[in-house]
Amino acid sequence: MSINPTLRRTVAVAACAVTLCGAAACGDSSAENGAPDVLKMGLPPAEANANLQAKFEPVTSLVAAGTGKSVEVKPTSDYLSIVEAMRSGLIDVAAFSPFPTPLAEAVAGVEPLVVAKGAAYSSVFVCRTDRGIDSLDDLRGRRIAFVDAGSTSGNYIPKLLLKRAGIDPEIDIEGSYAGGHDTAELAVKQGSVDCAADARSSYQTMVDKGVIDGAAQTIVAESDPIPVSLVVIARKDLDPAISQGIVDAFVNGDNAAALGVVGATSFEKAQDSDFTIFRDAASELGVDLEELSRK
Repeated sequence: MSINPTLRRTVAVAACAVTLCGAAACGDSSAENGAPDVLKMGLPPAEANANLQAKFEPVTSLVAAGTGKSVEVKPTSDYLSIVEAMRSGLIDVAAFSPFPTPLAEAVAGVEPLVVAKGAAYSSVFVCRTDRGIDSLDDLRGRRIAFVDAGSTSGNYIPKLLLKRAGIDPEIDIEGSYAGGHDTAELAVKQGSVDCAADARSSYQTMVDKGVIDGAAQTIVAESDPIPVSLVVIARKDLDPAISQGIVDAFVNGDNAAALGVVGATSFEKAQDSDFTIFRDAASELGVDLEELSRK
């Protein structure tokens, strides 16, 4: 199976950046040390929110509690940059999106440690109500803001919905990446795009806060619930004792505040079966994970 053209270009760019990062990191102790004194943790792009680090503090605190180490937070511009940084040893652990986790395993050998489950989590297409868009079929030829190339709810699942509706996301729409869930919605509000591909929870939060008007931009299509909302991953050569400490803290520790951050009901030790649905969807989108693992 061939790789989707956009994803092929994205992976090629990522591989190039990984090579450069790896060269720059030759002297970095964490790149050579499976048990660094300070754990570097990557956070997802999520929203264009200056308070993202504070928001995720309960999550990073669990990592610190489980390992007994200080945690240095490394906000990232996108999910692929997390993969690049992990492959070069610049990031030790990260909060990650579930759909590209098999891709990250194939390309960078990362290890999924913990999954968050039970969140009211789905993908939606949110469109301006003055554009005459009432269904997926009406998205043909429209300008759509996706979130990020590595986003589950803001890229992969929406493109899967399009494909299943007979709409080629590479040809039949005019797509762009906004860089965040909120910036995708704001692009709709400002009229620079017709629709945003987003998480329902992000859209509802912005409506509830009055940032956007639910009567002016509304949901026209929604995916089935997504079973995993967040994954904690580790670089492949991290000390297994550190990885196990992280698992124990999330699964058995005082995790109520962290669950609140991600809107989930439980943290569980990651199992290969947790990602079957995402591997199947990747195959449907034309992403050959075995081919990528050989690159």
